[in-house]
Amino acid sequence: MIWQISLAVIAVAFVVLVVFLVKTLRSVTDLVAQTNQTIQQVQQQVTVVSQEANELLRHTNEVSLDVRNKLHALDKTFYTIKNVGDVVSEITTSVRQTSATVTNTMRNKVEKELNSPKSIVNRIAPLVPVAVDMWKRLKQSRTTNSKSVAVK
Repeated sequence: MIWQISLAVIAVAFVVLVVFLVKTLRSVTDLVAQTNQTIQQVQQQVTVVSQEANELLRHTNEVSLDVRNKLHALDKTFYTIKNVGDVVSEITTSVRQTSATVTNTMRNKVEKELNSPKSIVNRIAPLVPVAVDMWKRLKQSRTTNSKSVAVK
């Protein structure tokens, strides 16, 4: 009889163990199913993101090519501006040299003119009538002042 009870207890324990194993296996099966669904969703999202990334790269390449073409076009403009700047610099240097030459020439002519005796006479001659007129007025004012002092 102990054998029978022992066998019955072992059988019940085995049934309980099997029931718990079945529950665990169902939970694992559900978990694996959910994991599969999640992986499929992630794959779909990765596919969408990958397509968007490819499109973004394509647009970036187009923009990069456009910028490169525009920079090449600007190279000619900057080269032209540099040439214009060089020409303006040369013109400025030439004008500066010409101005210095003209100034020196004029200064030399003026110095020669001022140092010549004829120039001194020509400069003083217009002042002579003014000086004579001032002398007459001064003399006249002295005679008027002496008459008024004598009357007092």
